[in-house]
Amino acid sequence: MNAVLDWAAALDMRLVLVALLVALNLWATCITALSTAPRREKTLWVAVIFLCPIVGSVLWFVFAPKLWAERR
Repeated sequence: MNAVLDWAAALDMRLVLVALLVALNLWATCITALSTAPRREKTLWVAVIFLCPIVGSVLWFVFAPKLWAERR
């Protein structure tokens, strides 16, 4: 157990933030790909998410679910 705690304490915070950002981008991309939105909007959102990872993910969480909820 001590080895696990030492390993966790030694993790660089940047590594954790990058891992969270990658997970967030992949999740947003999967939700976008599985949505019923038109292909053009899906492509635009995926491009925004990957070209501007931090801002793109935040914009997706603010605007995208509302847009697709109205279409259903």
